[in-house]
Amino acid sequence: MAPTPRNTLIANGQALIGDLAWPTGGGPKWHPYDIAVQRDVLHPQLTAVARAAREVSRVYSPRGEVTARLTLHPTFLAKTHFPAHILRDAGLTVLGSRATQVTPRVSQGDKQGPQDTAEILVAGTPEGFEAMDRQLGDPAIAKGRQEEFTHIESVLTYAGESKLRLDPDTPWPDFVHVTLHAGEHDADLLTAFQTFTLQLGGEISARGFRFVPGLAFVAVQLPADSVPELARFERIRLVRSMPRLREQLDLTAALTRKFPTLVLPASRLTAPGPRVAVFDGGTQNSFGAHVVELAAPGLPPATVADLAHGVNVTSALLFGPVDPSHTALSAPPWMVEHHRVLPTNDSPEQALDVLDRIVTALRIARTADRPYRFANISLGPVATFFDDDIHEWTSRLDTELADGRTLCTAAVGNNGALDGELGRIQPPGDAVNLFAIGAADTRHPKWNRAPYSATGPGRSPGFVKPDVLAFGGSPAEPMPVYSPLAGGVVAVGGTSFASPLALRTALGVDVLSQSRFDPITLQALLINAAECRRGHKRTDVGWGRIPLGPDAIVHTPLDVVRVVYQGITHPGHPQKAVIPVPRGLPAGTRVRIGATFCYRAQVDSAHAINYTRAGLWVRCYKAPGQSLPLFGSGMYKSEEELRRDAMRWDTVLNNACTVDAAELDAPYFHINYQVRDESEAVRWEDAVPMPYALIVTLQAPGVADLMTRVQAEFPVLQTLPVEVQVPVDGLS
Repeated sequence: MAPTPRNTLIANGQALIGDLAWPTGGGPKWHPYDIAVQRDVLHPQLTAVARAAREVSRVYSPRGEVTARLTLHPTFLAKTHFPAHILRDAGLTVLGSRATQVTPRVSQGDKQGPQDTAEILVAGTPEGFEAMDRQLGDPAIAKGRQEEFTHIESVLTYAGESKLRLDPDTPWPDFVHVTLHAGEHDADLLTAFQTFTLQLGGEISARGFRFVPGLAFVAVQLPADSVPELARFERIRLVRSMPRLREQLDLTAALTRKFPTLVLPASRLTAPGPRVAVFDGGTQNSFGAHVVELAAPGLPPATVADLAHGVNVTSALLFGPVDPSHTALSAPPWMVEHHRVLPTNDSPEQALDVLDRIVTALRIARTADRPYRFANISLGPVATFFDDDIHEWTSRLDTELADGRTLCTAAVGNNGALDGELGRIQPPGDAVNLFAIGAADTRHPKWNRAPYSATGPGRSPGFVKPDVLAFGGSPAEPMPVYSPLAGGVVAVGGTSFASPLALRTALGVDVLSQSRFDPITLQALLINAAECRRGHKRTDVGWGRIPLGPDAIVHTPLDVVRVVYQGITHPGHPQKAVIPVPRGLPAGTRVRIGATFCYRAQVDSAHAINYTRAGLWVRCYKAPGQSLPLFGSGMYKSEEELRRDAMRWDTVLNNACTVDAAELDAPYFHINYQVRDESEAVRWEDAVPMPYALIVTLQAPGVADLMTRVQAEFPVLQTLPVEVQVPVDGLS
């Protein structure tokens, strides 16, 4: 049978990117309060905070400072409204920020009740808060400073009980995981904290402190009844129960079809392929030349359960779900470096030990300038999700992967059947620089989220989580994978196996494209190709279910054209990316435009609500001066938790719309790169260029010569030269 005619994706869309001036816009900002009202409200609050700072014991505050919670009015979430000048004038130190809810004294329009806003944590001496109070009352205060004061809803001390995130069911009530606002060079703070812990009868873990910019993480052994007293230490941000490692999903299911006897295929690699890492429970070197196992130093022998998990995860990445009609496994055109990071001691620090092993391996590879191009993490901690809570797993991995040189998939967790918050994604699935994968219940056209697959949303930025779903198995349709240890095909299920399956699809595209695309571009391609039905909830399925194999990404039907743009944007230099819709389409044609932007960002872990330091502001125009509302709050099926100003800081933008071809006259995207540091806007010249990926898919139903029309009008566009000698079958 002759192959079905199809289009191959266009690989050089960046040829359509040029510079453009950024339009001005926006009217005057509504202000809920004037300076006279703020003097009446904030003066007693600042006086109380200054008094607390004067009275605080040096045991709790080695620098004689207190931490205050400065809550902004919900109208002023954008970085341009950050009250930087009045804080700097008073000599106050911004420690971090996070999401919170407040019922403002005055609301705009008909808004009532609690609203999402930002809470800024600031540290200062009594003199600092008194200076802020004097500035507030100064009749000669400059207008700009007055406006900053009108953005503030309240200024209150950060009480110790507000810092506690304790699980009453923890198996380790005498151990806590503490997050401090301190850096590696804050020796006085770290020493004072250690001394205070000892005074309470506690002990710092031998593991010591782990740092990301602005935060320190440490495990502490301490009598449970002393934990509230520990939380009074001023530089503590949060005190959590110790995280446990997730348990494996017990999927009670049997294979309903008979599978042939299979053996490992011989490796057919003739040259080094992309570096691929799996972090899991080991393989016992059972995959021959396809896998190299590397064990973290000091690990005890693998347990049976950990080994089975590691083997099955690795098999899903190498061979995918086994097709019962195939009599042999196809040799994958890549090999895997399997880092055995399990088992860990059944101790309070088990999840943190595993994280250390993963970060160490990633860092060694990056430091040697041989970073992994692909990685998979199918394990993580059990951690109830809080919007204001950046977990150590999340922040350290986001920091490690911010350079964009690795596409790392991560399983979001198998707790989706639990109620409410308990069913939400687990770290590191809430990370913005990882590709968070949930599980679909079947490979067939009528699919849903597997009931066990953890749900979103994430925090903003990173609101849409999971990013996508991949087939993960279900009781009705378990995933069949080949286990060399079992000597045949076994039934598995869980997000642990959906995650490597998603990475396998990305690897397939990488092989077919001869590694032409950056890792972030591969992620954008998978998101752009994901399918989602009208009845699916964004919190359940993310951007949708991805194809099992790369063919549906690299190739499209004749009336569909997919274009890949790989761009680099600079602050202060907006860009225009032309959407290659050809003129002269048949009358009545309605064109569907789907677009996906992806990028990696440096993160401010101390600023949960302003977590990413870089963002893209994208506007779409169907004709000069005529906007097309492709990106905006309408991308999200639920806007309950979507905060104003957050969308532009998400590292993924994805949406589609349909428009009459007659309305399209040289359509384009207007792209602007924005930067911030510790929630503040920064100077353009201080920011680094940012690579990004844009995928545009055009569909003109019934126009079978769409590719011909596109390339005739935009002759610079070239299709991808596909490596036909390397078959990558998504079901083999």
